[in-house]
Amino acid sequence: MQTKLFFQRLLWRFDRSLLSSRAWTLLLWPLGLGLLLLLLFWLIGLLWPASPLVFATAGGQPRWVETVALFFSGANFPLRSSLPLLFQFLIVLVGSVLVAAFFIASVTLILINRRAHYRDGLSRYHFSDHVLILGSGRTLPQLINSLATKPELQGRPWVILTSADAASLRDHLRSSYPQAYNAVPFVIYHGDSTDPATLRSCQVELASTVIIIGEDNDPENDQHNVASWNAVRAQRSNATQLAQCYLYIDRLITGQTLRALPQESHTSLETTVINRFEAIARRALVSPDPDGAHHTLDRFLLMPDSTRFVHLVVVGMSPMGHAFAATAARLCHYPNFAPGTSRPLRTRITFIDPLADQQIDLFKARYNGLFQLSHITLRTDANGWQSSRPDPAYGDFLDIEWEFLKGNASSDWVRQQLRSYALDEQQVVTVAFCSDDASENLSDALSLPPLYYPINDPDDPSAITPLIFVYQPANAVLAQAAQTEVPRYHNLIPFGMADSTTDPFEAPLFLDAKRINYIHHKIDSGKPLTTIPSEPQSLNNLWCQLSIAEKHRALHAATLLDSLTRCTQGLSDNLEATADNSTLTDTLARIEHRRWNMEMLLDDFSPLPAAQRALLNQALADNDAQTRQEAAILNNRHTNLRHTLKDIAPFDDLPADRIQHYRSIVESYRRAF
Repeated sequence: MQTKLFFQRLLWRFDRSLLSSRAWTLLLWPLGLGLLLLLLFWLIGLLWPASPLVFATAGGQPRWVETVALFFSGANFPLRSSLPLLFQFLIVLVGSVLVAAFFIASVTLILINRRAHYRDGLSRYHFSDHVLILGSGRTLPQLINSLATKPELQGRPWVILTSADAASLRDHLRSSYPQAYNAVPFVIYHGDSTDPATLRSCQVELASTVIIIGEDNDPENDQHNVASWNAVRAQRSNATQLAQCYLYIDRLITGQTLRALPQESHTSLETTVINRFEAIARRALVSPDPDGAHHTLDRFLLMPDSTRFVHLVVVGMSPMGHAFAATAARLCHYPNFAPGTSRPLRTRITFIDPLADQQIDLFKARYNGLFQLSHITLRTDANGWQSSRPDPAYGDFLDIEWEFLKGNASSDWVRQQLRSYALDEQQVVTVAFCSDDASENLSDALSLPPLYYPINDPDDPSAITPLIFVYQPANAVLAQAAQTEVPRYHNLIPFGMADSTTDPFEAPLFLDAKRINYIHHKIDSGKPLTTIPSEPQSLNNLWCQLSIAEKHRALHAATLLDSLTRCTQGLSDNLEATADNSTLTDTLARIEHRRWNMEMLLDDFSPLPAAQRALLNQALADNDAQTRQEAAILNNRHTNLRHTLKDIAPFDDLPADRIQHYRSIVESYRRAF
């Protein structure tokens, strides 16, 4: 019984070794069996008595040499030997079968298995200073397209770890993105990015860059990516080389949760969180060059004396729609907003969705502080609407208002609303179709009322022509054909394509954010700002010390630089002398504060009621040191425990030191940018 069990286990291990990626395991079987038989034949030949019927050994060769010669080559038979001919034949027969049939077949099978294991992503290699990508979502081709040309990443191997089918991914990249496929030397692994053993097999502790993008069609993609991030940090706990980590997420709530984390204490991994939808929206809304004037939300029209306001209409309250609106809310702060007047020119953001009445409740619950300060209108049909105004206890000073239309872009009453927007000469209208269905987005965009496609010169479009952004997450062949080939649709702009070659890490934006952080650091520390270091290392040292939340705020501040620069140029054309320069600084400081207000509200901070705010500011400025200390403790408690900020307030209600802080910031921006 024990002998039978032994041979069953032996057979099981043999069959299992046939699928092993370790070549030496499979080779051990024919080598071991060959050596065993060779030894057996040699012992038999050694003990076999000499026979007078055979010839004497030719040349006096020992029997072990004859045995080996016969075992490995049948050409040595018949051999003048002291061994019987039948025994020689048996040695040749067994040796030929073992070498030709068993050994060669094993080597062939090893090669076949190696190819299969490489194809299926099961083979593992040793890398260092490499780029490690965890996931194979639709961001992957864009990453390869964009990052392959970066000098700091050229020549480095790329390791892609995916839980999807590695062979299908390789075929997809090879057929759909041949340029990306041939751009970088990469290898695809199959495995779970949260498994410590799998990460060790990818040499995560030796990687120079780690990019966590996750997989498509995973409802818990954010959760899995964060779990992968935690696993990477654990594996790199003893790493000595600093690695850049880019953590991709999809949902706004995930980003808000991560930004609530304290400053990173992990010294070997610098993490930057990238909301994929926010990054897409930012690239669509922030013009990459000065020639993109007609692709900005304000079309470069909103100067201090302008009577127009921006109106952004977002069709579809999907994650992309939420991110598009949030990005616009961070960007749309203009110098012609005058709080306290009867009808201040606020930026209006309108959502169109069949479930808008439910979504508005979710928005109010999620962004309680924002909607305490906002003008909100809900329209359910042509005649049914309701609105709310800011809570009087907090004040009315935001320059963004919100509107929700319950319906589809094809509904008659919604189309009538869209016509009224286009006919209003005071509005600078932009419509963004952000549904998850790319075909539906394009269909609805091409079906807009004719007012949205005025006939003018495509090479010199009118500044007031509505812009139509169309989200195309896969590719934009049809949308691009409509834009370039059909003159009527010249103002239709596809965005969010997976094969886009834009920089997913937005290197210029990151550089501006690092420079902004340097400016804030100098001003907060009371040191004079003379010049910004030209060496990136000086900026990186301060950048590495920031928390995830502080990095995000610096990045969002960098997105407003284009608007501030244009505002500066527009005001400078009409202002002269020192007094006018003071007016310019005051205007820019107000814009920067309004942007900061919106940034904090979207980060889920809440304002203090005006009465409490005034008392706290008064206590912080009191002559008595004890009073100031108690007020500072209370202010910290409001900020850290209650998530409320006293400086979410009208600009004129800020303490004098805070107003001076904003003036110093924008003056530094003017010199640096």
